[in-house]
Amino acid sequence: MPEQIRLKVGGVDPKQLAVYEEFARNVPGFLPSNDLSQPTGFLAQPMKQAWATDDVAQIYDKCMADLEQHLHAIPPALSINPLTQALRSLLEAVALARNSRDGIAALGLLQKAVEGLLDATSGADADLLLRYRECHLLVLKALQDGRAYGPQWCNKQITRCLIECRDEYKYNVEAVELLIRNHLVNMQQYDLHLAQSMENGLHYMAVAFAMQLVKLLLVDERSVSHVTEADLFHTIETLMRTCAHSRANAPEGLPQLMDVVRSNYEAMIDRAHGGPNFMMHSGISQASEYDDPPGLREKAEYLLREWVNLYHSAAAGRDSTKAFSAFVGQMHQQGILKTDDLITRFFRLCTEMCVEISYRAQAEQQHNPAASAAIIRAKCYHNLDAFVRLIALLVKHSGEATNTVTKINLLNKVLGIVVGVLIQDHDVRQTEFQQLPYHRIFIMLLLELNAPEHVLETINFQTLTAFCNTFHILRPTKAPGFVYAWLELISHRIFIARMLAHTPQQKGWPMYAQLLIDLFKYLAPFLRNVELNKPMQILYKGTLRVLLVLLHDFPEFLCDYHYGFCDVIPPNCIQLRNLILSAFPRNMRLPDPFTPNLKVDMLSEINIAPRILTNFTGVMPSQFKKDLDSYLKTRSPVTFLSELRSNLQVSNEPGNRYNIQLINALVLYVGTQAIAHIHNKGSTPSMSTITHSAHMDIFQNLAVDLDTEGRYLFLNAIANQLRYPNSHTHYFSCTMLYLFAEANTEAIQEQITRVLLERLIVNRPHPWGLLITFIELIKNPAFKFWSHDFVHCAPEIEKLFQSVAQCCMGQKQAQQVMEGTSAS
Repeated sequence: MPEQIRLKVGGVDPKQLAVYEEFARNVPGFLPSNDLSQPTGFLAQPMKQAWATDDVAQIYDKCMADLEQHLHAIPPALSINPLTQALRSLLEAVALARNSRDGIAALGLLQKAVEGLLDATSGADADLLLRYRECHLLVLKALQDGRAYGPQWCNKQITRCLIECRDEYKYNVEAVELLIRNHLVNMQQYDLHLAQSMENGLHYMAVAFAMQLVKLLLVDERSVSHVTEADLFHTIETLMRTCAHSRANAPEGLPQLMDVVRSNYEAMIDRAHGGPNFMMHSGISQASEYDDPPGLREKAEYLLREWVNLYHSAAAGRDSTKAFSAFVGQMHQQGILKTDDLITRFFRLCTEMCVEISYRAQAEQQHNPAASAAIIRAKCYHNLDAFVRLIALLVKHSGEATNTVTKINLLNKVLGIVVGVLIQDHDVRQTEFQQLPYHRIFIMLLLELNAPEHVLETINFQTLTAFCNTFHILRPTKAPGFVYAWLELISHRIFIARMLAHTPQQKGWPMYAQLLIDLFKYLAPFLRNVELNKPMQILYKGTLRVLLVLLHDFPEFLCDYHYGFCDVIPPNCIQLRNLILSAFPRNMRLPDPFTPNLKVDMLSEINIAPRILTNFTGVMPSQFKKDLDSYLKTRSPVTFLSELRSNLQVSNEPGNRYNIQLINALVLYVGTQAIAHIHNKGSTPSMSTITHSAHMDIFQNLAVDLDTEGRYLFLNAIANQLRYPNSHTHYFSCTMLYLFAEANTEAIQEQITRVLLERLIVNRPHPWGLLITFIELIKNPAFKFWSHDFVHCAPEIEKLFQSVAQCCMGQKQAQQVMEGTSAS
């Protein structure tokens, strides 16, 4: 027999195994199969590893020792509990697998562990259930260890168990979420299965389960930060289709869930089947498929090396066009361009190889600190830039010159592959993850595809949309290790200019707003708890710089989206919020707020409503909105005011008692309705026209009925509308002053003062509406501001008020006002 397939003592070596697998895949007379689920394929790796090393025995021994420790810790009273008996049985299965040390025993153990997890329900003793789950995860993680059977084989088999097990086990959402959270499931495979099992909404149990899972993983965003909407793309698509087709009798809660999912990703384009977004998500899925045909990696490596040499050669021609023509011939020759699947695999392998080269170069620097960082970077860029140019040329030249669909689909597919490789790399390497190769690919591709060429200009909006989708999927909450590179990408001058200035009809604005919201959402918990270690301080400073650029160059963008941004910025981030609220349209000249006797109600802009591009009523539950509208029109139901606080409260935990988004939405909605109501009566908002209405009843009720925490959030929501001269600023300024004048306790007046003052004592800029409100409060004798105890409660507080008054009005006028009010 030929040397390659002759059997020798000691078992089959990897080269021989590849030959046998090729026989299994290419049966004469049948289409070639890429399914490696045949016994040779799926047992090959475990068996080979079990023979090759004795590490497996050590892993099993440690696993058994840990299980025994858990069993000893179970109280004697629970020793006959079914869960305890199941743990003993699991220990026996580990011992059996340890003794035989082959793939079949490992597979049996894996199935037992998965089914054991799915079988356990939460009705049992809580501590025992926790221990039970921990033991089963312990076994699965032992099998997943790289020295045993590895994550690829293990996750594939766990996913298969989830797919093939009986229906009564299959829909245990807690167990499935636990497996996903611990990186034990192949999400792409599982997502496809879940979408199919719903049978277009006809399989009720599967639909209910899918809804729970989507809510847990994507809406509640608990601890499963590595799962993105891309991982459940087909499931969400099927749920949305089910919701659309059966709107009247859709499963309970489905329309609301889909609204939340849609609002999270509303700025991103439609999920049309076969469309660009579908291509991107399929690219992400295919980034984790490793069952490549034999020899493909070698071909890809050879072609990549060839292309890098061609790209850097003197004969490459302008923009590498000559090199590209020659290279496409080579790709044809190697059969890479035969099918979409092979092209996809080629891109994935090239991405992985370029990334691997970067890791090796950076490791070199660690071993040799004397090596120049610039030289190491240049080494990485040598391959990465060549690869990016190849992608750009393939996108430009794919399909007919006029066929933009092919070009955009290819771009989305490639971006999806890079995203998929990044997410996987990020999950596996964790703290060892390097941003450099991915940052370089994205930034160079962005620059290549925004070059001033006719073919690129025709697809520019779709190109920008693809990049926005990419950055949204890689948002910091999902890939925190990529956050610095991510911020650099979204704040690059070319990207900002294209998104906010060059794209006609401001079509890029909602997508860019979504990316900023992604950034604020990531920063929020750190800022809320003031946990600003060095890395977070750098990120926060970077965010402030981006906002300063936007405030200077695109103030209208900040004006239009101020509500959505302030909605996700924590209440204690005063300077960040002031930057956004200080924006005013460039065609407007702001009146000086320090002008003596400034008549705000006489300004021409004061009756014009600002544009708000956020759907702020979307967070209101439908029944709440119905009752609110009814109360504003007819002051019924009469219980609306008394139940308002409980509708806004979500828990009793200090600091998290209230639904801040709902308070913000309520304040702005009631305010806009009040302005419309006043205009309908032929008046304009003023201290006299805003009183004695259902709208003011709601505001006064909130000021009196809420506790200190709730009132602070409510007053902040009002202060967020004190911006440049417009009808909202005017109405809410009058409202704030009216609430101060009509307050039934000094505590309310003190809190109003605090909300205004804390926004004024930080560094500039300060919103115009904030200044005119505070100046009116301290200057107008009707409010008796200087006679309140809280102004004089301590010398340093008194000094603070005096210095703010002097800044606002000038020393002489401030002195007169303070003395005049105190005397009266």
